[in-house]
Amino acid sequence: MGRLHGGIVMGMLGCLLWISVPGIAVGQWYSSGTLHHASGLAWQQADARNRLATAADMVAAVVKEGGTNITSSTVEDFRPYAEQLAACITAATQTRAAATLPVQDIAALCVASLQWQVK
Repeated sequence: MGRLHGGIVMGMLGCLLWISVPGIAVGQWYSSGTLHHASGLAWQQADARNRLATAADMVAAVVKEGGTNITSSTVEDFRPYAEQLAACITAATQTRAAATLPVQDIAALCVASLQWQVK
């Protein structure tokens, strides 16, 4: 009985830790994005964490290509850009027509509209 009670307490503590400090329990904010080849509808149905992580990958790809006004020295420097990109894609995918478009195409339009490209 003592082991069962201890297990329940540990489980509850784990849940509380996950709720109060999700970065520790879940991982880095920029990891595990899976929406790179998704449709707009899949983007809308995905959770915010997956959208942010995917947007972070896309921002990193834009920076790697060069010709942007994004300056960064750490991955944390990408976060505001990833948040902007995720918000732009989310807003753009709310139309019926965009639900069938590839997220990559929508992201490219968002990057251009956010004027990150210097070229």
